[in-house]
Amino acid sequence: MALSLVLFPFIFLLIPTFLSSVFAISPLKTDTLKPGQQLRDWEQLISAGGIFALGFFTPKESSTSELGSAGPRYLGIWPQRIPINPVWVGNPIESISDSSGALSIDTNGVLKITQENAFPILVNQRPARQLSLSGNVSATLLDSGNFVVREIRPGGVPGRVLWQSFDHPTNTLLPGMKIGFNLRTKKEISVTSWISDQVPVPGAFRLGLDPSGANQLLVWRRGEIYWSSGILTNNGSSHLTLELSRHYIDYEFKFDSNKYMKYFSYSIKEANNSVLSSWFLDTLGQITVTNVLSSNKSSNWISESSEPCKTDLKNSSAICIKEKPTACRKGSEYFEPRRGYMMDNNNGYYPFYYDDSLSAGLSDCHGNCWRNCSCIAFQAFPDGCQYWEKGSKFVHYDSFNSNLITYVLDSVK
Repeated sequence: MALSLVLFPFIFLLIPTFLSSVFAISPLKTDTLKPGQQLRDWEQLISAGGIFALGFFTPKESSTSELGSAGPRYLGIWPQRIPINPVWVGNPIESISDSSGALSIDTNGVLKITQENAFPILVNQRPARQLSLSGNVSATLLDSGNFVVREIRPGGVPGRVLWQSFDHPTNTLLPGMKIGFNLRTKKEISVTSWISDQVPVPGAFRLGLDPSGANQLLVWRRGEIYWSSGILTNNGSSHLTLELSRHYIDYEFKFDSNKYMKYFSYSIKEANNSVLSSWFLDTLGQITVTNVLSSNKSSNWISESSEPCKTDLKNSSAICIKEKPTACRKGSEYFEPRRGYMMDNNNGYYPFYYDDSLSAGLSDCHGNCWRNCSCIAFQAFPDGCQYWEKGSKFVHYDSFNSNLITYVLDSVK
């Protein structure tokens, strides 16, 4: 198990300039949405302490740390001053096709996104709890990154929580968020990877609590155990050491249960600086733990990644996914990204085939090619995978479509 560490300073004063160029938005200067109000595409809710923002975004093709204004739109939550991935997505399965989307909350506590020429998208279902004060509800973005729907009592006093985003994580675990098992509904709460860096549809990997009762976390790949943390203590574990960040902050890991839930959560103990922490599960099943330590003028980023695959590959850019040995793959082979195209071997036969599964991501394409002894290359698309078999050859071409990568078996010249 390899652990990669990165520590670098980030000038905090530059961040607002970066964000203003990326987001064409107008903050509402409030953290709360009430019945009768709308949050439109170009507006944001900002948590009371200015830590998190909630609004609409489009993942950039070049980098998930940039959020654009064109293309499919999603409702999301992200750190307000720090340009990193969204930590939560409200409509991961159904995107909005343009900038006509608007978020609202009705008097029953239901959050919905309305859009032109399309049906509304429900962010949550009607809360199961009966409202004691009909219509007195609101949705508030907290400094923890939690988006909470709750009753409002007379005098504006916050009442019962009816729904919260922390109970519906996407690909990021935040301090205070619980993953585990709901003992009432028998449902599992887990973190799930995106299918690709541009599409937040649930992907192949899932991070959750070990159902055996051991104090460890597991990553599943399409239902099979892919990685385990090992027994986790406040000092980390054998496979998630958190070696660098523990020099600056103290973690508190909690495995607990009550009559409602059996769960894992973590928190950051009191530190000298303000700390923004997150655990991100990427599209290849890797967990990246990021901690941003902020002072008045600058921020230090500490990033630690636990990779469930071998990283001693001859080509450091090769795709890093752990696969089981097969009759034709011993485990030392790898697929490396190349710019160019595949073609036939001058025999008139073009050995390729296509799988048009909308639920297939890069790791699925990799796994399918790995298990097929005839497969020597593949490409991953938003709507499936294309594979090439023996009998085809790769032609290197640097000027070939820069966004189109062919993953070629290392033995193919």
